[in-house]
Amino acid sequence: MKIALAQVYPTLGNLAANYALLEKEILAARQNGARLIIFPELALTGYLLKDQVYDLLPLAREYLAKLTELSKGINLLFGSIEEQNSRAYNAAFYLSDGELIHTHRKVYLPTYGMFDEKRYFSAGSQFQTFASVLGPTAILICEDAWHFSSAYLAASAGAENVVIISSSPYRAGIAKQWQNINRSIAENLAVNVFYCNRAGVEDGVTFWGGSAVYTNDGELLGGAAELKSETLFLDLPENREARQQSVFVRDERPEVVLKELSRIWQSVL
Repeated sequence: MKIALAQVYPTLGNLAANYALLEKEILAARQNGARLIIFPELALTGYLLKDQVYDLLPLAREYLAKLTELSKGINLLFGSIEEQNSRAYNAAFYLSDGELIHTHRKVYLPTYGMFDEKRYFSAGSQFQTFASVLGPTAILICEDAWHFSSAYLAASAGAENVVIISSSPYRAGIAKQWQNINRSIAENLAVNVFYCNRAGVEDGVTFWGGSAVYTNDGELLGGAAELKSETLFLDLPENREARQQSVFVRDERPEVVLKELSRIWQSVL
């Protein structure tokens, strides 16, 4: 099955321009026979929105509806902003055949160094698995993946594919850190990992790209360039053997994890 990872360079706060960019990539991916195209975190809006978040929510809803229409003939996964109960979320949407199939709200909001997401967003609280063209799938957004428990919960719920979308700024050693995270999730949980990061510059912050796919045996299937826009097309192989041989799939005992976490939580209260 052919998939596309669109390592795009969105324009901060310009949803019309970003929609046009996503539309162009979607049509090209459909023309190239891709069944699924994945875009980065906040691809529709840009990342460093700050106080623009609430001003842009009405437009974000409009463009979500337009992108839902574009999903006829191809599956889409992209990042944008969402409002629920007067709260704003950093969210990811999976669209298929003209329908919104699944929404993931970022659970771990980084608020350190250059990051200040808790000031503008509310945190999600779930890692759900849903049916996608890939098979059972879960979505993580950037910082979510830095907590191994996120992918563990998704895999425990039956996910065989983990899609990680991010807007990861460049800093020393970041490429190696992400490679280790992605490979560790794939190899230890026997899931395919799809990592889609953005490129470009916003307010002096450079985003490093480096999108990649790891198969469920921890092997790198392919990767995009760093520091520039690129759309990566890959054919995903079928590999049931890795899951059949996985210690996690065969022997994991979530009831023990739940019992011990409850005990640990009670002991620190």
